[in-house]
Amino acid sequence: MSEGGGAATGALRAIRDASVFLAVVVAFTLARFFQEILAPLIIATFLLLLADALSRILQKRLPVAPRWVRGGIAATVILSTFTAVGFLFAIQAPPFALEIKGLQPRLDRLLTQVMETVGAPPIKLRQILGGVDPGRLVGRAFGAARGLISYGALVIIYFGFLQASRAAFGRKLDGLYKSENQRLGALRVTDRVRDAVERYMKLQTLKATLIAVVAGGLMGILGVRDALFVAFMVFLSAYVPIVGPVIGALFPSLAAFAQFDDPARPITLLVIVGAAAFLIDNVLMPKLASDELNIDPLLVLISIGFWGAIFGMPGVLLSTPLSVTVLAITAEFESTRWIAVLLSRDGNPAHGAQGLGS
Repeated sequence: MSEGGGAATGALRAIRDASVFLAVVVAFTLARFFQEILAPLIIATFLLLLADALSRILQKRLPVAPRWVRGGIAATVILSTFTAVGFLFAIQAPPFALEIKGLQPRLDRLLTQVMETVGAPPIKLRQILGGVDPGRLVGRAFGAARGLISYGALVIIYFGFLQASRAAFGRKLDGLYKSENQRLGALRVTDRVRDAVERYMKLQTLKATLIAVVAGGLMGILGVRDALFVAFMVFLSAYVPIVGPVIGALFPSLAAFAQFDDPARPITLLVIVGAAAFLIDNVLMPKLASDELNIDPLLVLISIGFWGAIFGMPGVLLSTPLSVTVLAITAEFESTRWIAVLLSRDGNPAHGAQGLGS
């Protein structure tokens, strides 16, 4: 009897785990299919978290102000910043992309000279990129910049609906769960995700600001045009874990190479900005991040491609916060805890969860 009961329990557990796995696969497939709809929603949710963080900061500065006043100020600041960034890219990105697009012949000549110097056969930029036309890549960036205004408007609309539905969400949460423990568990997951995203954003913003200041200051000294816009591109690139600072270090060098015939200044920018990005990302930030996110570094790198394939560029920029969200949710349920164990750095997802509340 006990053996039959154990076999039945094992079979039910296997069916439950298989159902969870299939549900996850279906969910990600649907997310990939509805990418154009869900990606702006992801950004709007992220902006809402930032507005909440700013509202709590204002609570310390303006303790007597009503909650709706603090929330209104925070939402206005976040949306104004988002709108300004969108217009900056819509205006500055197309001419910058056209300028970079004209670099291919000069880069091909430089590569030929370098290869001749070392006694190797000549090679062109298109060969390095595996036959991909660099001009076509830049053209895609041009088209993306053109569509930023409509994309940003959709994000703002989503943000408004999310903000308006927050009051009813608490009541829905109370009615969704039968017991108080289940409701507290859901609130605990929400708090973990919120705190982890806020802490991650503080660290990433500090890192991106330091790298962008180094790049912008050096470009100003060397007289590079559009130094402010290029520094902002460096700032955004630094938000992508691991590979972002490396890619961002290329932008100042390309901008200088498009402006000056002498390769000394582009090379100087590449070496100094690249070294600064490496030191800030790998030496300074680990020391400042005394309470690190408990996520496996290899999976951080894998998550860039994974979330990028599902949500596009928003998924790349928000790959780590999205992975933190998955870790926090899967750690709450016994049937999915193995996913949280794999995602965690030390195999103990509860360790990261405890750190979030501190």
